[in-house]
Amino acid sequence: MQTRDLQGPFQRAWVRGTALVLLAIATAYQCFWRISAENVGGDEATYVKAGLAYVHGAFDQNREHPPTAKYLFGLAQLVFGEGATAPRVLVGVLVVLGAGVLFLWLRTEIGFWAGYGAAALWTLTPRGGAGARIDRVALLDPVMVFFALAALFAVWMWVRTDRSWWLPLSAVLMAASVTSKASTLVLLPAFLLAPVLFGRWRALVVGGAVWLAVFVVTVVALYAPMGIRSAVTYMLEFQEGQNRNGHLAQIDGRTYQFAPWWANAWYLEHGVGAPVLVVLGIGVLLAVVLRPGRLVVFVAVPLVLLAVFYTVAAKIALPTYYSAWMPFIVLLAAIGFARLAALPPRRLTAAAASLLVVAAVVGSAPLAKTVWETRSTGVARLLPLLRHEGVGSGRIFFGAITPSDYDQYVGSRGVRDVVDAPFVAIVVGTDRRFPLPPEVQSLLETQRSSFERVRLDRVVVWIPDGEVVRDGTGLAIRK
Repeated sequence: MQTRDLQGPFQRAWVRGTALVLLAIATAYQCFWRISAENVGGDEATYVKAGLAYVHGAFDQNREHPPTAKYLFGLAQLVFGEGATAPRVLVGVLVVLGAGVLFLWLRTEIGFWAGYGAAALWTLTPRGGAGARIDRVALLDPVMVFFALAALFAVWMWVRTDRSWWLPLSAVLMAASVTSKASTLVLLPAFLLAPVLFGRWRALVVGGAVWLAVFVVTVVALYAPMGIRSAVTYMLEFQEGQNRNGHLAQIDGRTYQFAPWWANAWYLEHGVGAPVLVVLGIGVLLAVVLRPGRLVVFVAVPLVLLAVFYTVAAKIALPTYYSAWMPFIVLLAAIGFARLAALPPRRLTAAAASLLVVAAVVGSAPLAKTVWETRSTGVARLLPLLRHEGVGSGRIFFGAITPSDYDQYVGSRGVRDVVDAPFVAIVVGTDRRFPLPPEVQSLLETQRSSFERVRLDRVVVWIPDGEVVRDGTGLAIRK
């Protein structure tokens, strides 16, 4: 499957070395610049806290998800200090290692510049949905994705090289993936595909049995500390409840209890951006139509399995879900561009392929700007503001904000029920899933002159000239 790489100056060692250095610098910037400045929000705080609890032997938190990613988050905090920064750096390292896997895979099968293109597209393009990029925060998804990608690469190398150690390595990596987040269980059939594609029937039977045995043993070992039977039972019941009861999601300006079938496609387009997505789509199409071969089939199957699972089987959709299949889109796109560059006349086709990759990187410029400007925003700035305004201790009412966005900043001071009055401040966000109670809405409209109104990025802080208390008809200000 090896094809001729780009000719002329692109063959020179110093050109390739310079390109790798530049990519390494850009990757370090995208993955680690101001990594600690971004708000800790959403599920990240839950995973970080659970991970620290796990490594101290307490497994009562976040049992609705498997433990491995949280083990890693906890270990990172043990070594480098508590909080989200160390787990975020760990996730960034996995992004870099994922780029290494993509580079080695396509460099071996196609050529240096195919691998380079895959690594560049993986590390530099946007993946919005949580923070500046999904894999700049400590979520389960990036950990799950890395281990699945590495596991598929390892099983491919086992078939291609006949080196037996790749097989158990693949099984261990895949066990780490499904015990980070269970979604990649749908990829298990893909591991049977590699020997089938090469007609290795004995390897399919014997190797498949060995792979499965190592996989099962590793899963059990990773789950054992938290009690595999009770943990898996709880996880299945919880996830079934999610599918049955739905999960509030904001999509295209509307709030859905059950996500529409096109939700993940909408999140994909908004997370990656139309220009970059068009370029990647062109690359995938080229991979499919230009001498597809075994590798394209092997990479396309995980993409299809994950897309179908999240679109059809899962009844909920979240902004991070599409990231599960992004490495396979990137792989196919890089293969497609490499196939295009190999067509005659090579000067023209290689230039066209290079321009497509450059277009994707240029289309990622807003992400680079966002990373450069990363800072604490919104609720993370609330307590310094209140101290500056002379507001002491007391409860703070939050409306139109998910609790996980403010819990880690205000702790027990944050409430969202009017019965918890009095309040020393009211904070209003933009999350339509948690609308303001009528009493709060009425108070802000009728007593507007009694409040100082301060905008903190996407939230508005209303500071009364007294404190907000309950009276017989609703809420009032007591001076």
